[in-house]
Amino acid sequence: MTVSQRLRNDKGKKAPDIPAIESNNWLLHRHYTRHEYKTCMILIDQELMRSNEHNEYANYLKGLILRREGKIQDSLNCFQAAYNVNSTNVNNVKQIAKSFLIMGSHRRAVDAYLEAEKISNILDWEIYLNLGINRMVFFPLGECYMKLNQLQEAKRHLKRSIELTKNVLPYVALAKVCLLEDHVTEARNAYMAALSENPESIEAATELGLLYLKIGDVQRAFQQFGTALGHSPNCTKAILPIAYVIQNHQEYDVALSKYKVAAKSIPESCALWNNAGMCFYGKQKFVAAISCLKRAHYLSPMAFLPAYNLGMVFLTTGQPASAAIYLCSAVSVEPKNHMPYLLLGLALKRLDDLEGAEKVLQKAHALAPQDPLTLINYAIVLEAEGKRSDAAEFLTALNDITAVIDVDEQASILEEDDNKDHLPYCCLYSASFRCR
Repeated sequence: MTVSQRLRNDKGKKAPDIPAIESNNWLLHRHYTRHEYKTCMILIDQELMRSNEHNEYANYLKGLILRREGKIQDSLNCFQAAYNVNSTNVNNVKQIAKSFLIMGSHRRAVDAYLEAEKISNILDWEIYLNLGINRMVFFPLGECYMKLNQLQEAKRHLKRSIELTKNVLPYVALAKVCLLEDHVTEARNAYMAALSENPESIEAATELGLLYLKIGDVQRAFQQFGTALGHSPNCTKAILPIAYVIQNHQEYDVALSKYKVAAKSIPESCALWNNAGMCFYGKQKFVAAISCLKRAHYLSPMAFLPAYNLGMVFLTTGQPASAAIYLCSAVSVEPKNHMPYLLLGLALKRLDDLEGAEKVLQKAHALAPQDPLTLINYAIVLEAEGKRSDAAEFLTALNDITAVIDVDEQASILEEDDNKDHLPYCCLYSASFRCR
C-alpha cells in the first residue's frame, strides 16, 4: 500500500474521543453544593488520578473540603496545586492567603493577598457585581495588617473595602481597629454606619451594644441588645450581655432564665457559667454557685474571673484553705491586680498564717496604695501581729482617704475583734461578661 493510499484511509477514520479534564466538574460541583462531601471526595480523587493532578477545580474543591475538616496544611497544598495549574485565577490565590491567615502566618497572608490584588485589579463590572472580588481582597488584607499591629495600613484597606461593598464585616473590623487605638467615637461611628447600611445586622448591633456597655451607657447598650434579639431571639452574643445587665440590677432569676436559654447553644462557655455562678452567689445559694464556678474554671483554667470568684465564695462560706488555692491561681493569671492579693491575705489570716498574710497584703498595698479595703485589712493583720504603730499609720491614711472620697460603711468601721476581717462588699469582679 502506497503512502497516498494510507493517507486516504486515515481521512476516513474518526478521531478518537479524548475527554476534557474538566468534563466531570459539573458532577463534583453538584455533590459539593449538596454537602455530600464523602461522595465528592471519592470522585475528586478519581478525577485527580485521571488527570495526573492537573484538574484545577478538583484541587480547589478538595482544599475547601479539607479545610472544613480542619486539615489546614493539606488544604493549603491543594490550593497551591490548583494555583500551579492556573496561576491567573484570583480565587486560588485568595484561598492560599486565607489558609495562611488561619495558620497565623500573617506576613505570608499579606503577600498572597497583595498578589491577589494585582491579579484582580481590573475595572470589570462583573467583578463588582459578583460581591466584588476586590472587596474580598481588601477586607482580609485589613485583618492581616491588624494582626501584625500595622493599624494604619489596616484602616486604609478596610476603608477601601467599605467603598466597594455594603457588607457589615469591614465596618466591624474597622471599629475594632479604632478601639485598638482607643478611638471610641470613631468605633461607634463605624458600627452605626454598618447599621445604617444593614439595619438587621445582628453582629453590628451586638458589637455596638458591647461598646456602649464598655463606656457605661447601659441604656443604649440594652437597646442594641434588644434589637439584636428582636431579629434573632436565640443570639447568644446578645443574650449573655443583656443577662449581665439584668444581673447587675440584682434581678437574678431573670438573668438565670437568660443564661438557661444561652446554655442550650453554648454549654461550654466559661463566661456563661461564671455569671450564672455569681447569680446564685447573689441569691446566697452557695452550693450552686460553687458548682457553676467550678465548671467555668474547668472550661477555662487560665481565666481570671472563675478562679477569683471561687476564692471569694469559699471565703464567704468559711473555707479559707480552698479559697487560697483558687486565689493563688487568680494571682498567677493577673499579677498586677490587687484584689486577688487582698482576698488571699484574708484567707491566709483565717488560716493563722499572719506572716504570709502580711506579705500578700503588702503586695496588694503596693499595687493599690489608696484602696480602703486593702488599708483596713492590712491594719488588722499588723495589729494581730502586735505592730500597733504600723497599723495606726495605715488607719491614719484610711481616715485621710475617707475625708476625700465616700467609702462603703462596711469598710470604714474597724471591728475590735481580731478575728474579724473585711471582704469587699461590692466587688466589681463578682460578675463579668466576656464575649468570644
